[in-house]
Amino acid sequence: MNSLTQMQARALTRPAPVTREVATTRIACDGLTENAALGHPRVWLTIPADSDFIDCPYCDARYIRAPGAAEGH
Repeated sequence: MNSLTQMQARALTRPAPVTREVATTRIACDGLTENAALGHPRVWLTIPADSDFIDCPYCDARYIRAPGAAEGH
């Protein structure tokens, strides 16, 4: 296994830095900071129907669908 493949494998198994349980499948993430200037651009994420979570592409926060979560917002 080359070093790039090993690094990719480790990256995929690392836990998310922040995990939040949400009651809806559509979430806005802006970096999870109290000061908007320190976060990232707001992105809207939708938890896929075939998954229980989605990761933010900017900050890697993981949003987990709560049991019985409503579709949409």
